[in-house]
Amino acid sequence: MSVVIHNGTHTTVAGFSQIDMPGLVCSSSYMKKRDGSLVFALDEILEGPEAPVYTIMTSEGVPYDWEALEAQWRWIVESQLGAKLEETPLVVTVAPDLSPETKSQYLDMALGRLKVPVFQMVVEPLAVSLSLGRNTALVVDIGAAKATVTPILEGNVASGAAVRSRFAGDFLDFKVYEALKDEIAPVHSTDSGPTEEQQVPSYAAWLNSHTWIQQFKAYMLQASPSKLREMDSATIDILGLNSVKNFLYKKQKTISLTQKQCCQITEGIFQPSSASTEFSDGEGLSEIVAKSVKKAGASAQTSSAANATSAEQVHTALLTNIIITGSSSLIAGLEQRIVNDLSYQFPQYKLSSFANPLVLDRKLQSWHGGVTMANMPSWDLGDWVSLKDYESNAH
Repeated sequence: MSVVIHNGTHTTVAGFSQIDMPGLVCSSSYMKKRDGSLVFALDEILEGPEAPVYTIMTSEGVPYDWEALEAQWRWIVESQLGAKLEETPLVVTVAPDLSPETKSQYLDMALGRLKVPVFQMVVEPLAVSLSLGRNTALVVDIGAAKATVTPILEGNVASGAAVRSRFAGDFLDFKVYEALKDEIAPVHSTDSGPTEEQQVPSYAAWLNSHTWIQQFKAYMLQASPSKLREMDSATIDILGLNSVKNFLYKKQKTISLTQKQCCQITEGIFQPSSASTEFSDGEGLSEIVAKSVKKAGASAQTSSAANATSAEQVHTALLTNIIITGSSSLIAGLEQRIVNDLSYQFPQYKLSSFANPLVLDRKLQSWHGGVTMANMPSWDLGDWVSLKDYESNAH
């Protein structure tokens, strides 16, 4: 039995490979206590006291605070799951384009310092695709810090065709706060605690993101079926976007927005220029999906292999196997908007998408993918390394 850990930029999920549900969901950020120890438990950070909140992962999904990551893994495996690191195989999900240096850092930490007996790094989009029974898919992962589109072709990651955008969940958090800051400014805590303006900035931002902004995104945000700026008033009326939605902010104040206003917040991840003229629409969600498909097709066409696949075959395979995942993909109408936008760019192709309808399953999809890889009988699909091999190569 292995321990499987998925370190997202926002949330970390961990558990045993033989159990359907994870044993732990915690923050990918941490606080420092006065004695120098680190706090990873979500409840402890939420309860304060207010202090700086530090992150572990970069916006590309790569660790940069390796000491904190090592401490987090020790806390997860030994304190929370009750296992012993030196006796437990460890599987972690990683980004599809890890540098050799980062892979080496993972190996040094897991095998050199934590002394796990066997360590496996599984490529996250490949794991998600295989966990859903597909060895060819276009994995659209909309997370907190980034949206990543990765083509999987016959069980191989087309990393050269993977495309990223910084316009994802964290960007929406910022847009929600900006849209509502005037409404929420008069509302202060009823206890003697500090107002938001008096809190440590990183703590205030983290707290908002994990509490009321998360609730607002879940209940209020939606994606319009097509570009909002191109809709006339009649279309907006027909779609019912002038109807009002209500949100109870911190159980103190009701905030009312039209559905169009809710769509305008979300529109920033599809058309970033709608949020600021400094941003390019080329980084919009549907645009990066289309770019990834075209890149994968172009790579296949230029292949010198005798059995090279045509661009049209690649386009067909990917566009009929679009997997939409990531916690920020749960916004109402988002899946249909991606399909609608792609139908304009690829009118000659049939499109088919899949997004797990269950909220919890969608949030845990990457972890479940790691579990699937950990339980596969073939080691060829994963990068397994034993402690014995690591130590022999080190000498």
